Amino acid sequence: MKKFIIILFILSTQLFAIQRFGFGLNVNTNAVEFEAKANMAPFMSDDPIYRNFYMDFNLINDDDTLVGLGLYVDNTFYSYQPLSFQVGLRTIFTSRGDNDMFAIPILFGFKHKIYLGNLPVGTLGAKVVYAPSPLSFQDSKKYLQWNIEAAMQIIENVEIYAGYRNIDTDYETIQIKYNDSGYIGFRFIF
Repeated sequence: MKKFIIILFILSTQLFAIQRFGFGLNVNTNAVEFEAKANMAPFMSDDPIYRNFYMDFNLINDDDTLVGLGLYVDNTFYSYQPLSFQVGLRTIFTSRGDNDMFAIPILFGFKHKIYLGNLPVGTLGAKVVYAPSPLSFQDSKKYLQWNIEAAMQIIENVEIYAGYRNIDTDYETIQIKYNDSGYIGFRFIF
């Protein structure tokens, strides 16, 4: 499992070494998370319809390691430009003791831009990532994650953020609250 995670991490860093990407790091007293996202348009087509497709990767190191890789669409809510929604799928890999989890949860999220006059200075957002038992494999029974987050751009291409994350991993024999805490971090956006 550790070799697989290392290979996945190396491949994803190469994938995110393209234009229109971002990566960040957040911490709390119990965990550290590395996250990255990349726009998939350069790989798909020059057609502008693909400009809203993204791939993301995250690695959370708590008592155990949780790895996520996902594809989603991020688009504005009709003609209301400050509000955008994300819909997609993720893959989640983690383990606890002898229990291994592989899940393919559905992702729903939103972000609302905050303006100072005409200048966007930050966002407020939330997301839910959920895999019921038909989308949970190996020893897993269910996966549920929800986040709320506020971010503020402090200089061009850099934002700081704070949020709250709750992750429940349910196995066939045990239910584990993987993470339930606030966090702070920074993100580079290109």
